[in-house]
Amino acid sequence: MNKKLIPPLVGTVLSSVLLLAAGIEGTGRVRLDPRNIDLNNKLASCPSHEIVGGDLRVGYTPTGNIVFDVRACKGDARLIDSLHLLMQFAAKIKHSKFDHLLLAGGGEEVYRLPKSDLDELAEQYELGARIWAFDHWPERLLKPTGERAFESWSGGFLGVASAQMKDLSEALKAWLEKAATT
Repeated sequence: MNKKLIPPLVGTVLSSVLLLAAGIEGTGRVRLDPRNIDLNNKLASCPSHEIVGGDLRVGYTPTGNIVFDVRACKGDARLIDSLHLLMQFAAKIKHSKFDHLLLAGGGEEVYRLPKSDLDELAEQYELGARIWAFDHWPERLLKPTGERAFESWSGGFLGVASAQMKDLSEALKAWLEKAATT
């Protein structure tokens, strides 16, 4: 082999490795994966995307689930705006195959939402029953360990409504507390 060809060959190999490394995020997902590009396009087309703004990431995990990670939000975005965005995104991915949507804040998984529950919440949201979807969202959430994050409430209207609003506020704060403000 010609010794003059070795430096360009080494340079080509190094640049190929660097290009591959640049295509992989710290979460282990391949950015250039067409499925992730499609998810990002769906997220960007949601009406609440501009309101929440910041650094929002979606993508498939190696196990085939989807991560919805709010790393940063606009300073004037309300906590509930991220939930609006989640419901709008869920409606766009209802035909995708996965078991759980992983909800992350600041790059860290906070909750899991089974696809069947996500589909029901998104359907109710789309039908105009947004309050119902928001009230029942916390009771559908699972901790990363798989156990329920919140109780399901029953009883008198005022007692249930009060408990659901408290759970909603607590769930949103826990999900978004590690997200930076832009």
